[in-house]
Amino acid sequence: MNLTAPQKSRLKVLIVDDHLAIQQDLEYFFQQQSDFIVVGACGTVHEAKELINATKPDLLLLDIGLPDGTGFDILDYKPTQAKVIFMTAYNDNASLALRYSAIDYLLKPINENELREALQKVIKAHPLLREQIDIAQDSFRKRKKPDCIVLQSGQFEEITEVKDICYIQGEHGSTVVFLNGGKKVVTPKCLKYYEELLPAELFLRTHYSYLVNKFYIQRKHRKKDILSLKDGTEIPVSLRKKEMINLHFKTL
Repeated sequence: MNLTAPQKSRLKVLIVDDHLAIQQDLEYFFQQQSDFIVVGACGTVHEAKELINATKPDLLLLDIGLPDGTGFDILDYKPTQAKVIFMTAYNDNASLALRYSAIDYLLKPINENELREALQKVIKAHPLLREQIDIAQDSFRKRKKPDCIVLQSGQFEEITEVKDICYIQGEHGSTVVFLNGGKKVVTPKCLKYYEELLPAELFLRTHYSYLVNKFYIQRKHRKKDILSLKDGTEIPVSLRKKEMINLHFKTL
């Protein structure tokens, strides 16, 4: 564990990763950044807690898998103003847990350009909500898809129950999530992101631009490639998705 004296006005960074080479690479990277300074680096949950108390970092770079626990364990001890970027080796369960909760993460080995982009986002972002941490932690530990996900919308993160999502429409590089009751949330993620995130047993990709919750489908037009939802919304069905939709109705 090492500790460095902070310089005024820079954002203080704490690195937590049990690979010394990664610690050193990240420290070297931050030496080239005028807006950040590394105030500590360590490889265990226990050391991280001590360094958090000692340095009050503005940003935590956390590995998920550590010798004495996980990066999630550290979040219970972080100062409320600290922002977080997770680092993880390619792991479907770990990365999905973070995606459910809209927590930024980087895949190892760390790409410098991706790290720079993540840092720019984290400067503008709000600290994590307690609910975001709980969703990610619960999904990671229980290896299950959660009942809630976090939708990013402009400057906000919104906790949303999966069952309340009626359908999602992709448009111009972003998506609009339509919720039960008429509310809608515009997010910067693409439709493919939500198709991979949400359970396939609940959602159908009916069209290039639409992902629909099966629960809200009421009927299928026989002569038109259209689905009607319970609230009267009409959803198009593409030609290549028509057979899948027909099979869905046959199996009900």
